[in-house]
Amino acid sequence: MAGTRAGEPAVTAEEWHRVRRIFEGAVARDPIERARYLDEACAGDPSLRAEVTSLLTALETDDQFIEIPAYQAAAELLLDSPADGLAGRTLGPYIVRHEIGRGGMGVVYLADDTRLSRRVALKAIVVGAGAGSRGRQRLQQEARAAAQLSHPGIATVYALEEIDRQLYLASEYVPGPTLRSVLANGPLPFSQVVDTAAQLASALATAHAQGVVHRDLKPENIVRTSAGVVKVLDFGIARSEPLVPDSPTTASPLGTPAYMAPEQIRGEETDFRTDLFALGIVVYEFASGSNPFNADSAAATLARVLEKTPAPVSSISSPVYAPLDRIVATCLAKDPKQRYTSTRKLAADLERLRAETEASEQTLASRPRHRDPAAARKWWWEFHQAIISALYLLMLYPAWRARTWLPQPWGTAFLCSILASAAGAITLRMHLWFTARFFPGELPTQLVRSFLWTRWCDAGFSASLVGAALGIGADHPEIATLFIAVSTAGAFASFMVEPTTTRAAFRDEP
Repeated sequence: MAGTRAGEPAVTAEEWHRVRRIFEGAVARDPIERARYLDEACAGDPSLRAEVTSLLTALETDDQFIEIPAYQAAAELLLDSPADGLAGRTLGPYIVRHEIGRGGMGVVYLADDTRLSRRVALKAIVVGAGAGSRGRQRLQQEARAAAQLSHPGIATVYALEEIDRQLYLASEYVPGPTLRSVLANGPLPFSQVVDTAAQLASALATAHAQGVVHRDLKPENIVRTSAGVVKVLDFGIARSEPLVPDSPTTASPLGTPAYMAPEQIRGEETDFRTDLFALGIVVYEFASGSNPFNADSAAATLARVLEKTPAPVSSISSPVYAPLDRIVATCLAKDPKQRYTSTRKLAADLERLRAETEASEQTLASRPRHRDPAAARKWWWEFHQAIISALYLLMLYPAWRARTWLPQPWGTAFLCSILASAAGAITLRMHLWFTARFFPGELPTQLVRSFLWTRWCDAGFSASLVGAALGIGADHPEIATLFIAVSTAGAFASFMVEPTTTRAAFRDEP
């Protein structure tokens, strides 16, 4: 990254203001227009052109650059990477267990605080050599400000301590998945989006009321506990407002490109409205599953933040998210003056929406559930298939007995006819039942193909029973009566009831 190095002449605030202005204009243009723009903006000043070009190159190639904007030169952090492999080591009062995360500002470890016998998240803060004592003092001030915050949605900051010339931020350890990992499964349900957004707004409102701005709100910095409580992490490296703009001795505003507000990218003054912009992006991502500004490169992402107005959430996700459209659009206004005038107002809007959502869900839950008419018709058709098949199976026993009461070869012929008809009718009906359950698209074709075969099997079964009843009526009147009754009912069900239930169950089928 470009910037003021040891031994190089100092860069004035005016010079860096010009570099930043040209850099910002270049970022907002595509590569072809960018070259022409730089030719005009840097005409007659090769050193200026070289400085801006080096920043653009760093933006495209350096992952750290996108979290630590380099166009405020004196704020450049020459990363002093903390020592790796701290697991098992003792750092002052802390016993380090293992690494639990890392980001642009440092590595986070799970550690035990031996003084108070509690587990903490210990963050090894990356402080650049260029930051010097002023940068360390700023971090200490910010940690003290964050330590004053008391809210169930904010991870408590315990201390910022310097151990072996390395700064460590000790804060509350919050077990649970980050919302980034939750989003890996896709967008959140509407009620969960509203609940999460309301909790975040409440936490931010508390911080903003005490003049503390997070400046790097994103799903990676938000954890949902097993109890459903949403907690914001990393308030220990937040900045107490106001931020003095255009000062070459002021540390640059940190952030992640896809979650940075336009004024943050431009290096202008940041305040609570910067967090509102980030919250709007986060809520948008919760509802749609994607960040509206993400692009293939950091430069393209920053350009989108500066220029693109995202489509309403409801238009790209689901109409159910429409109540969020106005809230998100207000948060994502390019001009900070057009956003919410206070975080409390945003929190009130979200809390009101959450209450309405909960009331609506309770109303729906209290309503009696009416069965889907189509499902009910299909159930009756399936019931009919099952009853007829069961009836055929039950009739096999008296048919087996009746074969011996008929003279041969009629007894054997009767049994064969009954078995063949029952086997065919049951097989065809179970085939249709299976097709309706697992291959509904094939059912119309199968209904047509099996219709005549099923009717023939039913007719054969009924005719066989009638014939047997006539043969055994004198000696076994009870069984003969049963055969006549079943044959009559079976014929009526096959030729009258079943076609009706089939048409009713699948009347929407071609």
